[in-house]
Amino acid sequence: MMKKMIRYVSVMLIAVLLTPVFSVSAADERRTVRLGGVPFGLTMYTGGVIVVNVREEDDSPAYAAGIRENDLILSADGEEVSSNEELKEIVSESGGEDIELSVIRGKSPISVTITPEQDKDGDYSVGMWVRDSTAGLGTVTYFDESTHSFGALGHGICDRDTGMLMPLGSGRVVKAEIESISKAKKGIAGGLNGIMTDDEIGELTVNSAFGVYGRYTATPEGEEYPCAYDSEIRTGKATVYTTLDDSGIGAYEVEIENLNLNDKSGQNMVLRVTDEELLDKTGGIIQGMSGSPIVQDGRLIGAVTHVFVNSPEKGYAITIGNMLSCYEQFGGV
Repeated sequence: MMKKMIRYVSVMLIAVLLTPVFSVSAADERRTVRLGGVPFGLTMYTGGVIVVNVREEDDSPAYAAGIRENDLILSADGEEVSSNEELKEIVSESGGEDIELSVIRGKSPISVTITPEQDKDGDYSVGMWVRDSTAGLGTVTYFDESTHSFGALGHGICDRDTGMLMPLGSGRVVKAEIESISKAKKGIAGGLNGIMTDDEIGELTVNSAFGVYGRYTATPEGEEYPCAYDSEIRTGKATVYTTLDDSGIGAYEVEIENLNLNDKSGQNMVLRVTDEELLDKTGGIIQGMSGSPIVQDGRLIGAVTHVFVNSPEKGYAITIGNMLSCYEQFGGV
């Protein structure tokens, strides 16, 4: 089996604020899902390309045309653009003639005309840098056999330079193997370091502020758990399930210290790691653990999402109600 090495975790722990909150109430039918806790690797391609930097010196063509950081370029001269190379080719073949770009800024479509400049080697450029993909490591929260879907991370995949939620064009999800742990310390985020295999889990269909979701192709193996209603979640002891090495999924004790079920960013719970084994291995919550499911009173209540960098034994979690409803709202069937 061929494997691809991931040298760092590039899935960013960034939440996007002002996102609608969804919740599961007692009026809804209780869902049962299979527990995740397994690591996964993903490669995600954007719909269009994201501008991550614009050269301002010497009034570059991109800056002069009004292109700005975080702009999403969808097409150039009527041709859809889905990769850096496609845009580069259009610029190179322009001969210095104007190029009409179709751009999304925020939520608004705009049209921008840009005039490439020729360098001393005779090549054409516009003075901006774009990104079309990202890769990283995370943890699956659940597999839902009723919709043949999975949910993971509990937060969105954001561009590591701009913090922008990346628009999903397509994405592939595969099983991952953990090779080592970078232990967290106060002020220093730790991380799980692993390899992506060719053993496919499924494909991504949704990248939202409340998690990534998709259709699975692998057979779920986790134990079935009922999903908690928001009203059933309480402060107190709980268990987080995550994978730290090749011994498989481990169960570790945590304490739910605070509840904020109406938080609009999905930061619905504050939890603290109390398990000595987990603290010894990781220092607390680390990158790559995002999506690790949390169980309380025999029910799945949510997933780990963020770490407090200055107190890595603590972090945020999102409710399972928000995760399930978010998937349904943004493309689930």
